[in-house]
Amino acid sequence: MNMFMQQIINQKINSITAVELIKQAEKNQIKLSESQAQKVVSILKTEKIDVGNAEQVERILAKLQTETDSHVAGTIQQLLQQYSHLLP
Repeated sequence: MNMFMQQIINQKINSITAVELIKQAEKNQIKLSESQAQKVVSILKTEKIDVGNAEQVERILAKLQTETDSHVAGTIQQLLQQYSHLLP
């Protein structure tokens, strides 16, 4: 993976706001409410995300599954998949 691209993706994920997350979801025809987006952002901010760390990504997705619901976790997984071709 291009380390520069990974740094850009990490920076975006680590600094994303609920409004930005909703806009990104809308671009991908995915429904995400403001409260769901707020919860996701609060979970993402619990640790510095490194998309190149598959274990961490799986752990975050599992946390989203337990602390939100399967729809929200699936939504975030779909959004992350658009970058999967850039991951190692």
